[in-house]
Amino acid sequence: MSSRSITRRLFLSSVATGMVGYPSFKQVKATELLSVVARSPFIASGVAVSHESEIFLGLPRFPGMEKTFSLARVNSRGEPIPFPGGSWNTWQKGQNSARAFVMVNAIHLFHDNTLWVMDQGAPIGSQPEPGAQKLVQLDVKTGRIIRVLSFPKAIMPSGARFNDLRIHGDLIFVTDSGLGGVIIHNLSTGKTLRRLSGQKVMRNDGVHLHRGIGGRILADGNGKRPDTASDDIEVDASGTWFYFAVPAGPLKRIGVADLLNTALTDDQLAQKVEIVAEIPSIGGTCMDTHGNFYLADAENSRITVLSPEGKRATLVQDNRLISPDALFIDRNRKLYIPCPQLQKLAFLNSGRNEAHAPFLVLSMPLPESLNGIPLGKGVEG
Repeated sequence: MSSRSITRRLFLSSVATGMVGYPSFKQVKATELLSVVARSPFIASGVAVSHESEIFLGLPRFPGMEKTFSLARVNSRGEPIPFPGGSWNTWQKGQNSARAFVMVNAIHLFHDNTLWVMDQGAPIGSQPEPGAQKLVQLDVKTGRIIRVLSFPKAIMPSGARFNDLRIHGDLIFVTDSGLGGVIIHNLSTGKTLRRLSGQKVMRNDGVHLHRGIGGRILADGNGKRPDTASDDIEVDASGTWFYFAVPAGPLKRIGVADLLNTALTDDQLAQKVEIVAEIPSIGGTCMDTHGNFYLADAENSRITVLSPEGKRATLVQDNRLISPDALFIDRNRKLYIPCPQLQKLAFLNSGRNEAHAPFLVLSMPLPESLNGIPLGKGVEG
């Protein structure tokens, strides 16, 4: 069976289980599963956990969060403290933004146990200065800056915004949520590609609307809805498929080999993008080595699992899961869930800011299986 046929079967399975109203899931008592691992005075939208179980948080500079120190390590009391310290954590408007964290939109930790930080380089509504939009790699033990990557206008033109990243082998994959697109940087050769730039498949289609709890359409006080392009991103454990979505879905994919084939134009690449499944509005994802997707469902305050065969099940549902965001599975198969309450911020909540501290990061052990979906030994891919 062709890969396109497999994808179509997965998509139709999603339809059959209730694409409009979403499937009926077995409910789990969240209070028995979820533990609070961090309480932050600032919005925490990203989490990463080292091989030694140290927890790191991304603290973006959203309106009202101007005093954030942007990147934190969680101490033994569950409190975030600045990491790595010094000028990297103390940026203020007017200061040099090339060597400080300004608008941390994502953090992640991969097989080599170093921390990667995605900095958009400017608060919402501002344009980043040259060099401000960057990827920063840090030593998790010492906080030493290992490398800083920024790209020229050919790769990051005006209006482009870093969003999320994944690493597979020597390749860094980065989504652009401003114009839409994917940046692929080879750590060994130093070569960088920008692919699917501005293509419709990378942008919201106007049909899938970004929603919050109860299906509320997110908008500011003037009714303006967010226009976020390619956002969530995963690469499967084999490095075969690149998955992506805008917050409102659907989930799509394209072959990594196609993305790397410079003989294909962006228009030709767009024709190779496949729809994998319809999904609710999400804040973030992660993917385990079994190929299961974990979806941070912002409409229903839950984490759902989508298997490669199209099965869906609720992992956990809890009222504390307000705008659950970038998920992370550590080496002990614990799932970490930041709850930044983004849908309560004024620009997504009809002009009213109802978000309030503490901003929680929750954690739970993953079961061996879930409603027939095997999860055992499936760490993050």
